This record gives sequence, C-alpha cells and structure tokens, in this order.
Amino acid sequence: MSNFFSKGPDYYALFETGISITCKAARVLKKSLADGQIDKLEIAQLKEVEHEGDKHVHESFNLVADAFITPISSADMLSLVGAIESITDSINEIGNQIYMMHISESDATADQLVDLIVKSCDDLKLLLSDFKNFKKNMKQIRERTVQINHLEEKGDEIYNEGMRALFHPDRNIPLIEIIRFQNLYNTLEKALDRCEDVADIVEQIIIANT
Repeated sequence: MSNFFSKGPDYYALFETGISITCKAARVLKKSLADGQIDKLEIAQLKEVEHEGDKHVHESFNLVADAFITPISSADMLSLVGAIESITDSINEIGNQIYMMHISESDATADQLVDLIVKSCDDLKLLLSDFKNFKKNMKQIRERTVQINHLEEKGDEIYNEGMRALFHPDRNIPLIEIIRFQNLYNTLEKALDRCEDVADIVEQIIIANT
C-alpha cells in the first residue's frame, strides 16, 4: 500500500485500482470465449483475478478504517469499493457457471453480453478517473453514467431476445442445453447490473457531497 502515501493516502486511487482489477477480469473472460470455443485454462485465470480483487478490498478496508479524515464518508468509500469488487465477483461467477455446467462453446447472445461487460468496465474506469475531481468533472461523469445505464438497457434487450430464442418451440434445443445457457445468460446479465450499480453509487455520492 506504499503507493498511497506520497502525500498522504490517495483514497481515490483505491477505486481506480479496484476497477483496473475488474477490467482485467472482463478481458480474461472475453479472451476465454474467443472464436466461440471456451478456453478452460483462460477461464481458470478468473479465480486468480478474483483473489486479487479480494486482497485489494481487504487492504482498502484496513486503510479506510485507520483513516482520521477521508475525502468522502468512510461508509461511502467502503460501499463503492465493495460494489466494484462485486463486479469482479460476478465475472468470476460466470467462469464458475461455465465450469459447473460443462459449457464448451459460446453463442452470439453470450458473446454480445460479454462485449457489453467489457465496455461497461472500460467506461467505469474512465468514470472513476474523473471521480477524483468530481466537482470539476460533473459533465463527463454524468455522460459516462448515462452511457453505462444505456449499456445495461441494451444488455436487457439482448438477454430477453436470447432467452426467447433459447425457448423457441421450433428450435427443439435439448433441455440440457437450455438449462446451461439459461444459467449463463442470467449470470452475464447480473454482471451488467453490477456495473450499473457502481455508476449509480458514484452518482449518489456526488449528490450527497455537492
């Protein structure tokens, strides 16, 4: 944690470090699904990234607990750190679903949802970079929040159409495949929801501090 103490702790760097770990998880997921074939070795790396996120949360909580003064309330800081880690956890859960359900191939719906997760994480990284000077960067933060909400709404549309196609009576998809991909779609959509949660928390913190 020494990088936080050049001029006292850089508390906002906690959020940027956390979302960088999340972005790493999103890209590992995307790479593992490349070409439609799921790379089980790549998927296994998600657990390592998730452990990295857990370690960062633990260190962040200790730093905030020891702080005398923080730029925003300790409760808000811990809420935001935890919400960022929840995205990483949800991406790891996607890997768990793939492993437990013996899913060996991706499909168009899953690929589209993964792309949206990566884009949402990238936008959150930019948002949290702007958050350090949120009073100055209100316009950019608002635009990024709207974009992240838009990505989540687009994800809902893709999810709904994917589920509809999965259960279409004319396709005669084997029941085991329906179960596998239903669970996968649900977990992917949940990860997008967690991205939106972080953007909403940032917005709430800004409102409370302006």
